[in-house]
Amino acid sequence: MKNSIRLICFIASVIGDVYAADQPNILFIAIDDMRPEFACYGSELAVTPNLDKLASEGVLFERAYCQQAICSPSRASIMTGTRPDTNGVIENYTYFRDANPDIVTLPQYLIEQGYETVHAGKIYHSARFGDQEKSWSRQPVSKLPGIKRPMPYAKKENMEIQNRNRAEAAAKYKPEARGGMGNGPAYEAGDVADHFYSDGYDTLRAIATMKEMAEKPDKPFFLGLGFKKPHLNWIAPKRYWDLYDPEDITLAKHQEAPKDGAAMGLHASFELRVRHGIPKDGPIGPELARTLRHAYLACTSYVDAQIGYAIDALEEAGLRENTIILVWADHGWHLGDMGVWGKATNY
Repeated sequence: MKNSIRLICFIASVIGDVYAADQPNILFIAIDDMRPEFACYGSELAVTPNLDKLASEGVLFERAYCQQAICSPSRASIMTGTRPDTNGVIENYTYFRDANPDIVTLPQYLIEQGYETVHAGKIYHSARFGDQEKSWSRQPVSKLPGIKRPMPYAKKENMEIQNRNRAEAAAKYKPEARGGMGNGPAYEAGDVADHFYSDGYDTLRAIATMKEMAEKPDKPFFLGLGFKKPHLNWIAPKRYWDLYDPEDITLAKHQEAPKDGAAMGLHASFELRVRHGIPKDGPIGPELARTLRHAYLACTSYVDAQIGYAIDALEEAGLRENTIILVWADHGWHLGDMGVWGKATNY
């Protein structure tokens, strides 16, 4: 499997273009760390009916490549239409406006064409790099009546583990290490509603925002809906885990590094190994590997369901026929392929 095949993009219901008199709305869906693990890409396991249906109705890109397989450079590249060496973002710590203040983003351009632009969830790499002033013309709905804000874990013991590990990492290294070194468990199957976790919650916010914008039919909108899964930690409601029989979960077909391949193109799976309960070095055994692949698939199905809810909301609002839907991922993820669990490789 080529780890460089990382941009996943479906385009459906294209009615005209942004120059047309009847400007279409745009639903711009970003998925974090999403490898092409759908039936439409040949997966024999993934349960992703909404994405597969969308692919069958629109355009499926099978040879699209990301510029760099980590979050911020890839997202900055997509959002500005420029390469990392042009926009100045080659790692996760540089804000593209600091490196290239006058660069124009896609939503910024659409504002100039008369669009209302807004996002819920992760579009740029982080809120700190979110370009709120220039890319977005409004804020999304912030409060959902009767629904609490999302939590990182459903199980109390997992929250306690994360809090303890973060405190220890901050004390041992520095406060900034809490996010990278102080982690809770790598996976969880919570017996909770979809909106208990952030992706379900952000979907509800996006739908509520879309309904508000639908009240202004004379003004087209660009709605970014960004999903954090299947980025670690692999946490999804239990019902999505239950879509898969653990006995059916297979291991990576190619677990060895490519013969004569560049050693620098691979790495030691740091992002996974800093998670609680994961061996810090040595092999990831077959039982754990199957559980991790199961967790990734559950997150994939969780995101697929949220996309289905968003499309249903477009239908119910009478907006589906005049809305362009794009789905893309910043890059993919090795699930034991070539011995790696992670992104940021040359494959």
